[in-house]
Amino acid sequence: MELPQYTLRPNTNRMVVPWIFKLLGLSALFYFGVFFNAKYALRTSVPSYINLLIFLFLIILIATQTVLYHVKFGKYQYLFYTNRVDFEGKKTKTFMFNDFTEAKLKQGIFDKMFGTGSITLSKDFSIGPISNVAQMKSYLEQLVQYHRVSDERYRMQQQQIQMQREMAQRQAQPQQFQQPAQQQPQPSQQPQQFSQQQGSGVQ
Repeated sequence: MELPQYTLRPNTNRMVVPWIFKLLGLSALFYFGVFFNAKYALRTSVPSYINLLIFLFLIILIATQTVLYHVKFGKYQYLFYTNRVDFEGKKTKTFMFNDFTEAKLKQGIFDKMFGTGSITLSKDFSIGPISNVAQMKSYLEQLVQYHRVSDERYRMQQQQIQMQREMAQRQAQPQQFQQPAQQQPQPSQQPQQFSQQQGSGVQ
């Protein structure tokens, strides 16, 4: 099993705060809705104990959601390998270093408050919000550079091995020796002897 080079967790406080503001906004809308209906629809005022119950309910709701968000976001993590970055969270995502073009820093209002930021690698993959974002950007670029150098070195080694194999196969092939030319048979002397015998017989 491959072990990551580095494990990074996002800043949970930075992730929770926007959700708290959303809950506060929804709570305010809920309260004004109750107040508006009671005053203008029912022609009555909201008793003080009802206001207190609503206030306590909203406080408990916000506190509970804050704890749940901390637990949820606390499980998020980024795993840095020699050739990729994996994100483990609500959905698992992977960014391969072969697809790297550039890393862009992004900071919003809440990032400036918490001293965090995000690193955008593509349209579908970003790292953040994290602390020490500038240092992490530099570290990520070094990982990408190391991967490219290692990949190029590995490719050259594979080419050399392939060339050595081809040369070994050529040397291992049996050499085709040329067969010596067959000696042509010498003409027989019998016809000449036969002609001499005929000549002596005629004499």
